[in-house]
Amino acid sequence: MLKLPIFPLGMVLFPGTAVPMHLFEPRYRQLLADVRDDTKRFGILCGIPGVEERDIPAGRVGCIAEITEIDVMPDGRSNIVVVGRERFTLDAFVHDHAPYHVAQVTTFTDAPDLPPVALAIAADDVAADFRRVVRAVNTLNDGTSPPPDLPDDPAQLAWTIGAMIDLDLPVRQRLLSERLPSARLATIGGVLRKALPDLELQAAMRERRGEGLRPRQL
Repeated sequence: MLKLPIFPLGMVLFPGTAVPMHLFEPRYRQLLADVRDDTKRFGILCGIPGVEERDIPAGRVGCIAEITEIDVMPDGRSNIVVVGRERFTLDAFVHDHAPYHVAQVTTFTDAPDLPPVALAIAADDVAADFRRVVRAVNTLNDGTSPPPDLPDDPAQLAWTIGAMIDLDLPVRQRLLSERLPSARLATIGGVLRKALPDLELQAAMRERRGEGLRPRQL
């Protein structure tokens, strides 16, 4: 069990991914001051619509954020970059004199899953679909940027891709909470496969229109 400052937000932080944040509320300025010279860590917990921050139920899964960059402005506001580390489950908010929330949490890791070879094959399929999505989006946007680097670790892959694509908050929370890497890959793979037919069709039509505008060679 771990005692941790908690930052409830309308976002989900995934392990191994970086997120920029802008801190302006006095309570979170104080949080930054309290952790920057110590652990540089606090917990990010995705809020629930219609539920007060203090009423977020026990068992809700969050992610420990470690501060890797800090830029303090003259007026006291700050721009920071955090990287997701261990996941945790909320045990209970506790009384503390700090102006921000503090809670007891329990960190956890993945559960046993498929054999490594089977998991690697599933990850390769998801990575291939993601690269197809990137190619189609590049075509639609006249872009030439190469696909982003993807991790070799199948357990990390779904989170890395999930941080780069548009997902509803409930799907993001499910990805964070899922303890089986194969299930996370299945979720992301399903999202990519659903988007691919329309994206690739639009990309193909865009390419045909572009070819139609090229001058004919004599």
